[in-house]
Amino acid sequence: MPSAGVGISSGLDARSAAEQAAGAALAGAGGRADAALLFATPAYAATMPELLDAAVETLGTEAVVGASGHGVVGSGAEHEGGACVAVLAQSGLEAQPFLLPDLRGEEAEAGEEIAARLGGPPRPEDLVVVLPDPRGLRAEPLLQGLQKALGPARLVGAGAGDPISGPPLQWLGRRIESGALAGIALRGGRPPRIGVTQACRPATELLTVTRSEGHWILELDGRPALDVYCEVARAPLADDLQRAAAFLLVALPRDCESPLRPGGYLVRHVVGFAPEQRAFALPEAVRRGQRIALVQRDPDAAREDIKAMLSQLGGHRPILGLYFNCCARGSSFFGVGGLEAAYIERAFGQAPIAGMFGSCEIGPIGDSTELLTYTGVLALIDE
Repeated sequence: MPSAGVGISSGLDARSAAEQAAGAALAGAGGRADAALLFATPAYAATMPELLDAAVETLGTEAVVGASGHGVVGSGAEHEGGACVAVLAQSGLEAQPFLLPDLRGEEAEAGEEIAARLGGPPRPEDLVVVLPDPRGLRAEPLLQGLQKALGPARLVGAGAGDPISGPPLQWLGRRIESGALAGIALRGGRPPRIGVTQACRPATELLTVTRSEGHWILELDGRPALDVYCEVARAPLADDLQRAAAFLLVALPRDCESPLRPGGYLVRHVVGFAPEQRAFALPEAVRRGQRIALVQRDPDAAREDIKAMLSQLGGHRPILGLYFNCCARGSSFFGVGGLEAAYIERAFGQAPIAGMFGSCEIGPIGDSTELLTYTGVLALIDE
């Protein structure tokens, strides 16, 4: 019977922290680990070889895969900043870890490499976890290639971080890379349960892009786009557009039937303003006729959304779970630390669930897998 365990440590000494976290995870998995995911903060960057060496020795397997993150999640708690490592160990599930170095320019081929390691055709019961380096990541060819090659398998993950503290790291066993794609395919007996929770509420109805140029939106519903943006932002935010961009974002619907329902749209930053042209820009190209909406970051709406997402997933305890959260959520957003981990623990008890705060998230929106922001992605594997 499959089993899993989680361990977490905020010890400053890398070896001791890894031994403590891996030891607790190993005990929860019944004393044997076939594979493990390990998430660590950048505080261990200089001592990562010692940390991984201790984890591999404690767990008794080289199938230890993971990435650095802005923070870690585990044992019903969230640790943002400082030193912390979380380990999720499992036994009894077929697992295929991978580490693909230096993906730049070859993102589209990553899916074929992963599929070749599965030991059989991809299945709806497969959960493929991907942890890319977000620097220079060409997300569209990566995700398209993954979906094409892995077909019915479900995809989740997060971008390693944080780039401010140094190059994001990815690893497998004792091998450490940067600019790579780390991950693992977990082959369960049932399709995984996956939920996506968002941090925004719609501030407008759907708007039509009536004029655009590349990444720039020039008109919305026949009006200057920046006029519409400022009207929704209102003073004093409308008088400080750079500050407004942190709160008033853009939704790109992906669900045709309910385009503005929670989990039905992507969220993107406004990355540029052109006051003279009364325009604003997104990080991706926009076409004439495209429908968008303006959305506001809202902690109260986010609280309700995660509770609704957990309710929709059902309350039965999983074998294990993974939670990938946005680095822009957590205590700085909700005003209190550990809120989401507490909600998850209340929903599933002390089920072995671990994860990290990433630079971006990867998960399902509508019928496709997307690069996400300001979201939390929860994946659960059942017996």
